[in-house]
Amino acid sequence: MGGRRSWFYWKYHIILLSILSVQWKGMNCQESVPGFKIEAPAGVRVQRGLCVRIPCNFTVGPGYTLTRDAIGIWYKGYNGFVNKKTVAASTDSSRFPDTTNGRFIFTGKVSAGDCSFSISDAQPGDTERYQFRVEDGGSLKFSYVGTQPSVSVTDLKEPDISPTEGLIAGEEVTLTCTAPTNCPGLSPTFTWEGSVNTERTQNHTLQHQDGNFSYWSNITFTPSPRDHNTILNCTVTYKHGSAKASITLNVEYTPLLNITIPGGTGESSSLIVREGDSKEIYCTVNSNPTANISWTRGNSPVGNTKQNGQNLTLSLQNVTENDTAVYTCTAQNQRGSNKSSVSVSVEYPPRQPTICVDKPEGCLPLVNDSVPEGSTLSLSCRAESNPPANLSWIQNDPLKTCSESSILKVQVTNDIVYTCQATNRYGLSNSSILIIVTPAQKPQTNFLIVGLCILFFTLVAITAVFVFRWMRKKKDLQKDNTAKEMPTSDGDVIYNNIGNMGSFTNESFMDTEKDEQDKVQYASLSFSTIKPKEAPQTEDIIYSEVKRN
Repeated sequence: MGGRRSWFYWKYHIILLSILSVQWKGMNCQESVPGFKIEAPAGVRVQRGLCVRIPCNFTVGPGYTLTRDAIGIWYKGYNGFVNKKTVAASTDSSRFPDTTNGRFIFTGKVSAGDCSFSISDAQPGDTERYQFRVEDGGSLKFSYVGTQPSVSVTDLKEPDISPTEGLIAGEEVTLTCTAPTNCPGLSPTFTWEGSVNTERTQNHTLQHQDGNFSYWSNITFTPSPRDHNTILNCTVTYKHGSAKASITLNVEYTPLLNITIPGGTGESSSLIVREGDSKEIYCTVNSNPTANISWTRGNSPVGNTKQNGQNLTLSLQNVTENDTAVYTCTAQNQRGSNKSSVSVSVEYPPRQPTICVDKPEGCLPLVNDSVPEGSTLSLSCRAESNPPANLSWIQNDPLKTCSESSILKVQVTNDIVYTCQATNRYGLSNSSILIIVTPAQKPQTNFLIVGLCILFFTLVAITAVFVFRWMRKKKDLQKDNTAKEMPTSDGDVIYNNIGNMGSFTNESFMDTEKDEQDKVQYASLSFSTIKPKEAPQTEDIIYSEVKRN
């Protein structure tokens, strides 16, 4: 009996060594004993702290039938029959104590040939090869040594953050951080960190029909240009570990400009340059995507520029007063355009002053520089300069300063030279004018003027007398005519024309007859003032008709 057992022991080891010398291929491995076969992955990988399910199916040899009492057992490691550690079993733990704190679970149904098991909260110590054994009563006890799935525990994978493109400054966006696991019951914690506002976050869990789970977190924020190229982190924390993913934000925005000058402090909006000097003005642009940059003077482009990346330098060489202007730097990209300007002021000494005489029609030059003696002049002096010049007037005889302003009011009595002097911090300039005085004419006698005045008043008096007499005569005539036309009573008829005829004598009548033959004289009767009476009396009506034959 002992010899038979010894023979069986050596035969078993020979078979085992031959099996170990064979490379595993795929999930199928035929056991050396006919009919006993197991299908399981040759190796699986699981992230630390997460879970994995190892699918497995097996068959038994001919003559064996699995019953409801069949037991499946998974052992960790393999070195023959010594120091095998049970990690999962299909029966209760009274026979096989739990050595993994419930992390290894036998999930298959042994009577149906299912030997699957799962690992949760994987730990580095779980990295090992595992062997399956089936027992059914006292007749069936078999260990499948031909296939031993290996488990490798790796570090946690980084979560996935999306999207990473299409961020526009000023426009709200939502990013998603997805945990790299589908294990049930984990409920990981998500943490967002970065320069953006991380207060608006929301975590989600979704269970799928196959029993797996998805975990993700959303963050909503409005990016700004200062968030470009900053880091946004998403950390997923599990029970025994955590993983972090980081992305660099790519925020697109309208160009931002900054104008500076060498030696200046910060942005400049104005620049003072002395005539003849040279200066450089820098236009630094911050934009995403890259912008096109240009310098203009008014609406005209400026050619004396040089570019270095997103910096465009304007060079002003040997400046003159004509270089005084407003220069504008413009930058444009797909998100818009922006511009900034600098005012350049070229300072120079006063130019030669110009002198003129202030008159109502304007400032006019002094014609021939000659004026009558005693004339009052208002001289004005102007000089082009930057900064504005201080103007003063100087006379030569005697030499003295006459005025500290641009206007000089003088009364000239003799020939004199006046000099206008213009000064600023860069120099001075002056201009002079010689005023020649012409003698004034002596006043003539006033007899003529007095005579003319007397004659004028005499004519006025005579005219007044004639007018008075004419008006009085006209008034008397009007009164006489009124008296003749008025009747003495309502019934009286006035025969003016007839009465007037009485003044003619026979002689005059005859003379008239000779001159005016065939002319008929009529007398007019006026009844305009006669009023009707209640009982008119019969009156004789007198008709008068004068005829000349």
